[in-house]
Amino acid sequence: MTYPENKDAARHRTEIADLVQAAISGDVIEDSGGGFVAVMAKSNPNVQQDIPAAFEMYTLLSHYLDKLPVHAVSLSSADVLLAPAIFYDEPAGKLTALLPVQAGELDLIAYWVAGGIRSDTVRGMAGVLALPFSVETHDDVRHLIPEWFAAFYVGGSEDHMVPSLTMRSITLDERFGDWVAVALERMQVFGLPSAAASSAIQQKTSH
Repeated sequence: MTYPENKDAARHRTEIADLVQAAISGDVIEDSGGGFVAVMAKSNPNVQQDIPAAFEMYTLLSHYLDKLPVHAVSLSSADVLLAPAIFYDEPAGKLTALLPVQAGELDLIAYWVAGGIRSDTVRGMAGVLALPFSVETHDDVRHLIPEWFAAFYVGGSEDHMVPSLTMRSITLDERFGDWVAVALERMQVFGLPSAAASSAIQQKTSH
């Protein structure tokens, strides 16, 4: 399938780049400035341990922003093609980055994000790495916030998707007893295929 030409692609790239820069701005050591990473640094030690993963997600998005097409879509209703691209749902404040991964490269380009994938074999495979973000407004300021999970589609196939817990502090929240189930459900908000993985989990729990 193809997507309509995004006539606002240049503006979207600039907007996303500005949001990334704002998120990682400020001096974490000196406690000055105030991007999302700086906010994490002021939080409890468990949240602070998630800073490397969050920073990695921002830098990956920034790196690929000028290298991949930017599509303007409604992610909640889009049939996202698992090919490298950035999908930006400006009205809903959602962004999904699908990044290309060659065999043996996942640990090299996304060490912290891939840390939630336990299988060495899977981490060594080629595929598409999905990084979801939300744009939230606080005190009239827009913030780009990385989600607490990522997804790796082995071989770019929706039938072989492995979720990864990137922000491990989220497991301290009692609402996330089964973070995998919650992540699979939330993936739909970002246009990420998860039906095959959900079906596999249901089959396992039914036996």
